[in-house]
Amino acid sequence: MSAYNNALKHWLLIIPVLLIQACSTKPELYSCEGALTDFDQLLEREIGTLNAKRISKHPGLRYDRFVYSYVRELDKGSNVSQQDLIAYMSDAAKTGLLLEWQNLNSQQMGEWKQRYPEYSSDTFIESCVAKAKQQYLAQTEQSAALLSSLLPDDDYSDTAKFFGIYPISSKVFASAVKKEQQSLTEHWQQASLEALSGFNPNQAILYTPEPQKHLAPPLSLEHLSFDHLGRLSNEQQGQHLLDKFAPQWLIENAHQDNLPGSPVWQGEQLQVDTDKATSFSLISYGRYKQQTTIQLNYVMWFKQRPELSAVDWVAGQHDAVIFRIHLTPQLEILAYDSIHLCGCWYTLMLPNDQAYQAVQDSSQEPVLMYRVDAQSKMRISISADTHHIVGLAPAEEHPDLKTIEYQSLAWQQLNVLAKSELTKSVFDKQGYVHDSQRLERWFFWPMGVKQPGSLRRFGDHAISFVGERYFDQAYLLEELGVQ
Repeated sequence: MSAYNNALKHWLLIIPVLLIQACSTKPELYSCEGALTDFDQLLEREIGTLNAKRISKHPGLRYDRFVYSYVRELDKGSNVSQQDLIAYMSDAAKTGLLLEWQNLNSQQMGEWKQRYPEYSSDTFIESCVAKAKQQYLAQTEQSAALLSSLLPDDDYSDTAKFFGIYPISSKVFASAVKKEQQSLTEHWQQASLEALSGFNPNQAILYTPEPQKHLAPPLSLEHLSFDHLGRLSNEQQGQHLLDKFAPQWLIENAHQDNLPGSPVWQGEQLQVDTDKATSFSLISYGRYKQQTTIQLNYVMWFKQRPELSAVDWVAGQHDAVIFRIHLTPQLEILAYDSIHLCGCWYTLMLPNDQAYQAVQDSSQEPVLMYRVDAQSKMRISISADTHHIVGLAPAEEHPDLKTIEYQSLAWQQLNVLAKSELTKSVFDKQGYVHDSQRLERWFFWPMGVKQPGSLRRFGDHAISFVGERYFDQAYLLEELGVQ
């Protein structure tokens, strides 16, 4: 009995010590983790995802196709470490959470702060994500298992393909795609034979970038610095590159539907303000021959794709064109390519001396490819109403043309667009631009592309109806046949 009493006294003495230790360490981490998890679920439910792809039960990490390509190579002698990937994924989560947080309305924000008053400060996102990051870095085996369990991001619907009898319907679509590409090629070839792409100089407008406002000296190759994944080390370097390569846009016809502008909220409607010509830009990254490529993205946004016939499947509110430049770390131009913001009409434009071998695969949509003279400053010719790129040539002055300077804004501004006293992204919870649906979604769904025709966020661009391809596919250029 005395032994029992002694043991009881021992535990009565030790329990308070254990409680004190627990209160001083673990609860802070657990409460922070719990708050972050609840917060992440709130944002996903009310706002959707504005950056990268979420990982279930891991609100402090997100990934995209670029970093996923490194995840797959971790056990293959990659020079990128697990720690590098965790750091990238942590930053992606923080960026997404901060963007989505700003889109909560006052009631949602107030309810959240009542539940977690100790985490009501905006800084809690950064502090809690930082704590989660340290935990992932410390628990190397668990983090390795998590990374190996990640699945590739899939923006095609297998269910739609099944019910759309894809093996049969895809053959019909493949034939239609070839006819469309042939028509576009004929337009490009005809335009290339005429001055100013055949546009009427009295109607076309040449948009040129505003003069750089940066006081820092021009960026040279010697001043570039990169992180372990080959990305530029700071935003200023990226902005310098975006300025250096900012293109001219030659747009046919000065009708309202062909004036580049900026989305704005007017009441509950997302409209486009064309009072000030605007281009949106961002930096992304790809891979080519084991090197990280720098991708410069430039976006022109229009009010609509107007109806050109009694029943026009691709007409609708909002239209936008992405022009992208692929650069090596030495700032050599590898390729240009383009899509509309719906992911439609992927076009590859290669420098004349760039080796290329078209992939022969009947299960994949053929690639629309043109040869161009490549320079750091290019002029992009955009057709009226359809907003197709019908020409790409070195930039030059045209004194006979009406010329307007356009302002360049960061793409991320569209995720925190002012709406009355609040902010509201141009994207809905599913990642589509509000009110940008097209009739084609009722006919093209058998190909598995989700909501075909709708404009969508970066990271969700399926660019083939036949087969599967993505605009942000890490090794896209190589897989298309660029050598």
